[in-house]
Amino acid sequence: MLDIYNFKMPFNLDEFVASPSVEELDSLKKSEIVKVAKHYGIEFQPLMRKDEIKKHVLEYLVDESILPSTVLETAITVPTDNTFELKRLEIEMSKEVRLKEMEREREKRGKRNANAKGKGGKRRKRKKGGKRT
Repeated sequence: MLDIYNFKMPFNLDEFVASPSVEELDSLKKSEIVKVAKHYGIEFQPLMRKDEIKKHVLEYLVDESILPSTVLETAITVPTDNTFELKRLEIEMSKEVRLKEMEREREKRGKRNANAKGKGGKRRKRKKGGKRT
């Protein structure tokens, strides 16, 4: 079923070049922003995030007086590269999860040991007939 409320027209590079806008640029997918950057000859690394490429495109459009300089003031700023910080936090969280799992295991073993001791601590042996002594 077609959702008419969220329907988006396919990206048309020629229309964007004829009438570029920040709003249109904000609505583009990374692959579409890459097409815009290639059209204008803007250098970027393929591994760059979408926001980084978009920032380069905006700066180019302002430098070439295609868009007013005020768009840079209102455009979303690209966060600093915090890949290492994110990885460190991931590792820290996984350590915490493992420690909690180990703690739960110790608690379970402690409860099992306490239950076993509460029943006399020893298991009774079975006689050959299957009855406990």
